[in-house]
Amino acid sequence: MSTIFADISAALDSQLNTLTGSSPIAWANTNYKPTKNTLYLRPNILPASANQSGLGSAGIDTHLGIYQVDIFAPTGKGRGTAEAKADAIADHFKRGTDLVYNGVTVRLGNNSRAAATIEDDRYVISVSINYMVHATPR
Repeated sequence: MSTIFADISAALDSQLNTLTGSSPIAWANTNYKPTKNTLYLRPNILPASANQSGLGSAGIDTHLGIYQVDIFAPTGKGRGTAEAKADAIADHFKRGTDLVYNGVTVRLGNNSRAAATIEDDRYVISVSINYMVHATPR
């Protein structure tokens, strides 16, 4: 049985978990209660449909997607801390880097950040990291 979806998630999450000086992380499907006035991160995987990239029934599949890391900073304290964290995340997920988990290689592509928004008592910036994986077909 293929575990390609889980392996992609694990490779990206492991990389985020090694971010030096990282803030608390609200992992998917876990109970996380933010601490007031504390910056935290929330990663999400936004996969696209897999495409057949090789000829025939044994041709490789290409999995593309975006690993989005939302930065939740306290409001009323300026944008500097959130923007510094966005830059640190973008640097940590440098284009061309290969992440390997369980024999699956996740190649990182370009990254970008979205415009900031306000959600309740948080100033939110999203950093999007494009990724690509070539895998055996299912």
